[in-house]
Amino acid sequence: MKDNAIIQPINRKKISLVDPLILLSAESDIRALVQLLDLKQLNKISLMMSTVYKGLSDGQSVSLIGPMIGAPYATLVLEEAIAAGAKKILFFGQCGSLAKSVEIGDCIVPDASLIDEGTSRCYPISSDISYPDMDFCNHVAHVVRQTGQNCHKGKIWCTDGLYQETPEKVRLHQKKQAIGVEMETSALFTVATYRNVSMAALLIVSDHLYTFSWQHGFGSQAYKQGLKKSFQALCELIKQD
Repeated sequence: MKDNAIIQPINRKKISLVDPLILLSAESDIRALVQLLDLKQLNKISLMMSTVYKGLSDGQSVSLIGPMIGAPYATLVLEEAIAAGAKKILFFGQCGSLAKSVEIGDCIVPDASLIDEGTSRCYPISSDISYPDMDFCNHVAHVVRQTGQNCHKGKIWCTDGLYQETPEKVRLHQKKQAIGVEMETSALFTVATYRNVSMAALLIVSDHLYTFSWQHGFGSQAYKQGLKKSFQALCELIKQD
């Protein structure tokens, strides 16, 4: 597909990235993962409002980028990362549960993302759903389950409107079989498909809305335990590549 956009993503800072590249939404998660990987020769490079972390973990090169929030900004980072050579990317973030069976501290590996954000519409697509690389998605789910983490594969609802997740919208997306809601995945999957790179996502459940009231689990023991196992899975995915 011909791309005639006037402004093209280029590797302005001559950054060299290794696969799998891990994109993380939260600053606290980046700090925890850097510490867990015990990154040596750590090099930090500013990239817009995010930071690229490059280092060695047991002699293996590792690349991380974050933080990021929302579809427009997350895709800017992804586009720049692809321009810097990334071909296999995993996004790690938080999500809310829309299903009683999906509890705080569990993980969701989306196998489809329902587009309710504006960034995907800027790309020449005609679908209301975007998809990850299914082979990569299945592998991520397998590795997560090996840690003992409760892991669900399913549809995710991706919205721009954090403060407009109404009961009517929750019911609508539950009818579409969405088991979670967040703000980045559908746009990331759209860009990855457009740029022909491999992309998957791993989301930890931080809160739930399936009762049509907001119940958050940040700081709960279940969330902390789930986060710990998620980090174990991320480390294993990095080492396996």
